[in-house]
This record gives sequence, C-alpha cells and structure tokens, in this order.
Amino acid sequence: MSEHVPAVLELRQINKQFPGVIALRDVNLVLQHGEIHGLVGENGAGKSTLAKIVAGVYPPTSGELIFQGKPHQFNSPHEAQQAGISILFQELNVLPQLSVAENIFLGSELRQRLLPVIDWRKTHETARELMARVGLTCSPATQLGSLSVVKQQAVQLIKALYHKAQLIIMDEPTTRLSEFETHDLFEIMHKLKQDGVTIVFISHRLEEITQICDRVTVLRHGQVVDTVDTDQTSLDSMTTAMLGRRLAERFPRRTAARGPELLRVQGLTRYGVYEDIDFVLHEGEIFGITGLVGAGCTAILKAIFGLQQADEGQVFINRHLAQIQSPRDAIAHGIGLLTEDRQSEGIVLDMGVGENITLASLADEPPGPLIDHSQEAQITDYFIKRLRINTPHPAFKTRHLSGGTQQKVILSKWMATGPHVLLCDEPTQGVDVGAKAEIYRLMNELTETGIGIVIASAEMSEILGLCDRYLVLHAGRMACTFSRDEADEATVLRCAMGRLPP
Repeated sequence: MSEHVPAVLELRQINKQFPGVIALRDVNLVLQHGEIHGLVGENGAGKSTLAKIVAGVYPPTSGELIFQGKPHQFNSPHEAQQAGISILFQELNVLPQLSVAENIFLGSELRQRLLPVIDWRKTHETARELMARVGLTCSPATQLGSLSVVKQQAVQLIKALYHKAQLIIMDEPTTRLSEFETHDLFEIMHKLKQDGVTIVFISHRLEEITQICDRVTVLRHGQVVDTVDTDQTSLDSMTTAMLGRRLAERFPRRTAARGPELLRVQGLTRYGVYEDIDFVLHEGEIFGITGLVGAGCTAILKAIFGLQQADEGQVFINRHLAQIQSPRDAIAHGIGLLTEDRQSEGIVLDMGVGENITLASLADEPPGPLIDHSQEAQITDYFIKRLRINTPHPAFKTRHLSGGTQQKVILSKWMATGPHVLLCDEPTQGVDVGAKAEIYRLMNELTETGIGIVIASAEMSEILGLCDRYLVLHAGRMACTFSRDEADEATVLRCAMGRLPP
C-alpha cells in the first residue's frame, strides 16, 4: 500500500490484560483507507481481543487508539458504531423472522415526520439504495430467514453502511460458507473497498487471506510478528510467522493398514435431505464425505449416531445389523461423534476439562448418582498428557480454552469411551493451521490403533489431503466416489455442483 494514504485507524502500544493472562502486548497497527487488511494467528493469539478493543467491546489496559486522526476511548460497541466502526461476529446477529429492511433499520427506524409511526415507503427506498451498494437484489420486504447465509451477512454489512461505517471488522465470516458463497462475499467486500470502506478480515483460512487482502498482520502470543503486503508473502511464510516454527507437513503421512469392515451404511435415506447413501468403513481407514453447504453431510452423521432418524436404510457394525435409535445406542455400539458446533453440542462450557473428558465414559460407571472421582482424575490426566491439552489444571473451564484445545477435549471424551468408529463433523472448523495439523496427527494415531474415522467436511482440500476414500454429495445424493489421489479439488467441486466428470 502506498505510504501517502492517510490512516483510518492507528493503534499505538495496545496492551490488554485479563486476570492471570496477558492477551495483548505492545500492539502497533496502522489501517489505511479503502484497504482489506487480514489478521491471522493461532487460536489464543489475540485476534478477537484486538478486534473487540477496536469495536468498543473491551477497553485496552493501556495504549492509544487513533481513529480518523483523533484519539478515542470507546466504552461500548454503540460508541464505536457512532464513530464509524462496526464489527460482524462469526455468529449472525440478525432476526430471521423480520424482513430485510426491518433488520437494516432495527433500533434506528425511519419515522414519519411529526408522527411516532414508521415511514415504510422511505424505509424501503433507503433499503434499496443501500442494498444496491453491495449488489443485493431481493425485495426489502423479503423475510431475512429465507435468504442464504451470505445474503444475511450482506444485510449485516448494509446495516453497518447505514450507520456510516468507515471501518468494518469481519471475524471468521466464511466459516459456514460454501466456496461459491465465499466468492459472493468477496465480491461484496470488493464493492465496499471501492467505496473507500476499510475492512479487517480475520480468518484461519490462509488461502482466503491471499485472495482478498491487500496486507496481512500476523499475531503470535499477543504480539505483532509482522505486517506485509499479501503479494509479497506466501502460505508457508504466514504459517511460520504464526507458529514460530516451520510446519513440516500440512497433512501428516498416513501409515495405518486397512483392516476388516467396521461400519456399513446401506440405502440411508431421509426424504428431502439425503437419499440412497451407501459406503463402507474399515479398520484403520479415514473415509470422507464432502459437498457444498446443505448437501446433507451433517445429517448423515447424525443419523448414524442416532441423533436424527432416517426414513429408510440400514447401518451395520462389524457386519451385524445395528438398531441405533439414540446416541446411547450408538455409544454402546462403539461409535463417537464430534459435532460441527462444538460449543453448543460437543462440550459443556461451564464444566471443567476433566468433567468434559469423562462425560460420556463415566455416565453409568459405577451405576448410581455418584461419580468415581479417582477414576475421573486418572482418565483426565491420561488424556491431557496423551493429546497434549494445554490447560492450567483439569478443573479449568472449557469456555476459556482456544477452539483447537476445545476440540482436543471433545476428542478425548470420545476416546475415553473406547470407540471403534469415530464420526467427525467439520473437525477443524474455526481452528488455526497449527491446531489443524495437531488434530490430523491425532486422527492418524487413532487409525493406527484400528479405529475407523468418517469425516464430513466442506473443506475439500482437507478431504483430499486426509482421506483414504471419500464420497461427494450433490443435493443429498451420491455424485462421485474417489480413492486417494484419484481427483483434484476442481474435479471434486464439479461433482459437488452436479457436473459429473467425463
């Protein structure tokens, strides 16, 4: 970026300390008008904390924030918004039952002159003008919940524009988007950039950083390691800066030998969601299921685990027909499930690490209302050491752990049940590149003990790099099945779109 462009935001010596934790240390950062600036780092590096300080969620412990050339101390997100800074969190902050226009103007309704009544004509006219800025073509009266996730995100951006945002912070906005939806979001971001809006783009997907960002800042352990132009860096350089070391392999080599059949799925069907799904999983194998968002991958895993009932089809465990009507039945058959939404479905945030690790394995052992705390401590200590879980102590609440460490706790929980089959739904969603490599390593170790793993992931590079075999879904149906190295990402994407390879 050119040096003469005036800064929209300057952070000087920003520090943030929580009880017992230094989250940010002497952070200096300059953001320029009309740039898209990437912010990357491992889980716990301080990205979200820094974003929340800029957006007024947290006050800094010390340091100076200069916005539009003037010092500011924001005491709330509302104050930051009034000044021209908006933040979009990973989880959508919308009311899906209301219309597009109602969401845009919520809390700032346009009223008729001298009357306490909403001026709907002016509301819809203004909404259409704002929607045109980001290329959203639906009616302002459309119910927001009927739109795709990327269009709902666009409405959040429009709301920020209505409040005259000059700086928009986007925290992991592509986590739940398909590749096509991500492309659409990037088009919207380009339009905003052309209008002079500055965007901070936080992402664990380094490929996206190189695609969309002008510059990128790397945080490590709460400190700025480097700020560089994205056309002057590489994925390897960013990874090394994030980790403080070179990552030997993104996908560790698979060494487990394929053994006997563990799981067979035949004709699995849930009307309107997925149809006629067939696959076999063997000991020591990683089998993948991929497709565009909404293709049915998550629903298939939930059906196998007994969380949702299929309308037709059969599941066989060790070549015997299994009657799985509930998760309890699945656990009894040696099946574990890492859910897509780890915080609401995978762990209990206000319970300690040890309590979460033993949650599934000590439920009925011994029978009765009392827990064997000695056994709980032994199991907890074993898995903390084996999976290298970074926690101050076993009673530490899991809500304060990084995403990658939370995923290790969930993995430990299922390993403690002694599973034969592990179902993993988006196992590395929202975790950094170092934590991903660690999770992949752990999966490989599990397969070497004879466990079979089924991974559902919309991240096609993950499927291609990790799985021995995988199937591709299109609109809930099996489009293609491949073995390792039989296809590239472009071929898999064409299958997911319903365009079968020749």
